[in-house]
Amino acid sequence: MATAAAPPRSAARRRPAPRVDHQAFRRIVQLGVAVVVAAVAVERAMVGRGVATPEALCPFGGFETAIRLVTGVGYVPHVHASNVVLAVGVLLLAVLARSAFCGWLCPLGFLQDVVSGASRLVQRHVVPVRHTVRWLKAHARPLAALDRPLRLLKYAVLAWAVGGAALWGVMVFRDVDPWFAILELFRLSIVPGLVILLLILVAALFVERPWCRYACPLGAVSGLFGAFSPVRIERFAAACTSCGICTRACPMGLPVATSDRIVSPDCNACLECVGACPQVGALELRVGFPVLPFIPAPLSSKEA
Repeated sequence: MATAAAPPRSAARRRPAPRVDHQAFRRIVQLGVAVVVAAVAVERAMVGRGVATPEALCPFGGFETAIRLVTGVGYVPHVHASNVVLAVGVLLLAVLARSAFCGWLCPLGFLQDVVSGASRLVQRHVVPVRHTVRWLKAHARPLAALDRPLRLLKYAVLAWAVGGAALWGVMVFRDVDPWFAILELFRLSIVPGLVILLLILVAALFVERPWCRYACPLGAVSGLFGAFSPVRIERFAAACTSCGICTRACPMGLPVATSDRIVSPDCNACLECVGACPQVGALELRVGFPVLPFIPAPLSSKEA
């Protein structure tokens, strides 16, 4: 689908403050989903009724049982029909709007956002903490070279979780799943995944969405199907002032400011970059033919 030409750099102007802040709306949606899930978990833990288990609200269970369900073996234990329905919903949403489930609906993603936001708030008002974080980041800079290969880890986790469930008939990922650990906290139970959850929250003090970037199997499958989505973010160099605000706003650490279009499987469609961009026409949400990240792009185009 053809896209409108961007205005020349000379015509670029500051974006007026919106009446309705989409970032605030996203937080409201995230909070609403988290409250619903928490209410179901608390009800189940306290009075023993409600859904069969709060795990029935997790879409990933549908992927874990998919192979055995297709081959006629049946459901993997702890998986319900609702998991399959939610998994299909995640796939449809991914094709329509990339990994919007991760950016707008996932409670674990929201929890990481809350921790990262609290970290920024403390750094802004407590000078010693700000200096300490800057010192830690400066000394960890050589580890930045590991960012790209570490992002492949989530695909290995996906293969292990889905393949292990199909092969052995049990949810091999369940005990180390931080989402399961959160649900068990409402029942005052301690599981191995609690260690993973604590590590994620500590890491979120320094890196936004560490679980989503490096290890989430649901994000991996959502990103793979999201590659076929016609929706993407495009940057128009003529209107862009190269301020870098969009890159700093991206919770997934994508190089938005140096890319012509964002088609990375890691993009969770949160639109933080679009909302943060101060220039009219520099970053826009567009609809067109899917651009697969694993197919070479024209020489004049750069992708993230």
